[in-house]
Amino acid sequence: MNCILKNGRFLLPAILLLAALAETCLAAEPQVLGVLRDFERESPGPLKPIVYHNWTPEQVANANRTGGLEVVADRSFGSQCCRVSVTPDLPWGPKGKLVALNLGPDYLPPEADAVRVRVKVLRGEFHLTVGSPTVYFGHSDVSSPLQTVSAGAKGNADESGWRTLEFSLHQDLQRNFRRARFGRTSPVIYYTRWIQEPMYLYVGKGSQGELLLDQVELISRGEGRPYPTFQADELQPVGEPVDFEQPADRELAFSFLQDPIDLTRPPYLARPTWPPPKIERVADGETGKFSLAIEQHGTEEVAFAGVKLLGPPAANGLTVQLKATHPSIGPTVALDFIVYVAPSAERAAFPWERYAPPAAWQKQPEIAYTYYLSEEATPGVAYGFYHLRRSVPNGEWTTLVLPLADFICAYGQEDCQPMFQQQQLLASDTIMALGVVTPFRQRRSPTKILIDHIGFVQAPGSPAEHVSFPQTPVGK
Repeated sequence: MNCILKNGRFLLPAILLLAALAETCLAAEPQVLGVLRDFERESPGPLKPIVYHNWTPEQVANANRTGGLEVVADRSFGSQCCRVSVTPDLPWGPKGKLVALNLGPDYLPPEADAVRVRVKVLRGEFHLTVGSPTVYFGHSDVSSPLQTVSAGAKGNADESGWRTLEFSLHQDLQRNFRRARFGRTSPVIYYTRWIQEPMYLYVGKGSQGELLLDQVELISRGEGRPYPTFQADELQPVGEPVDFEQPADRELAFSFLQDPIDLTRPPYLARPTWPPPKIERVADGETGKFSLAIEQHGTEEVAFAGVKLLGPPAANGLTVQLKATHPSIGPTVALDFIVYVAPSAERAAFPWERYAPPAAWQKQPEIAYTYYLSEEATPGVAYGFYHLRRSVPNGEWTTLVLPLADFICAYGQEDCQPMFQQQQLLASDTIMALGVVTPFRQRRSPTKILIDHIGFVQAPGSPAEHVSFPQTPVGK
């Protein structure tokens, strides 16, 4: 339910990959947003066993014996459920938990607050949690706290031994530092706004025995809220928009890489799958005659296209008129927006060109980004960046309204460090650029984005009313 303006009215498209999104309620009673797995339409028999990518060939060959999953008949909640079998000799590896089951959604709506699972332990004991990797500048891998269930323990089990587990997607989250960079010292941990891969059900080290599971549901408890919506006549433009109608507007656009790279070497890509986005000004648009065209693959949220623009003091939101097209992702396309900030008085003098590659690199546009903005490349400079995720209808012109209060600070250094460590509200007069990237799960094919215009607005309502994904106040 994005803030979307089309042909003068706001539309509410379906959220990613979830059928029949229930009406959201801000009460504590859970509302079912969708069933992630119920095994009713799956063929009886073995599923992919529990494996780990660095196991030996012998360990992989024994996977069905050490950690097997199977769709079996059971009429407790339908006609089938999943049986999980784990033996004491399952090779756990260094993580302490292993993926047991893919639960499905690549991205989550802001209303998603928890996952509810029905389980029945036939024998032994299991340690279970849900989670997955997050965006590259985020928190590496994030999961809910482990919960332990064992055979014979009553807990909230019914007469037949089935019990309900609920895993919060916001409270007491745990992370690791497998590839931590900008988010290494983050004072908060987020999952729903930053999910990068499908959500997984994990089994923790020490689990063994046999378990049935069924009816895995995504639920809302009112912690997250739908994207805020506005009437068109409620939005007051602030300052002049960037509309790409003039050839000089193309000079405002740039590409940037957040990953470390050695610019003293001959030109190369940090990874072969991380080429810079293609950026050009084209004769196409919805309101105007020209747009900025961006084409890129999902590149683990490190390779962005950006537009330089200075935010005016009075604005509390951004509008972006765009069309995003992906050939195979489905009815909606996910986009990650990133806003670069600096102290208000220093924005105009930000040393962008200091982070440009050598001339030899610039001669190879298929390799070279306009700027390289890793932590290692930018010491001693006051800046930071904020993040916001949205989904848009695939292949349709859309005007997004992005309240500044719905962004969260993902990084800040020097004089911008308090923005990060105190999770300060994004202030319009600190904005110096807006970036966009198509997330990792859309990497199989290129996403094409046309941007007709970007503008600043004053929207009605308080910052609290503009928040969708839950935010964690620091120190509370």
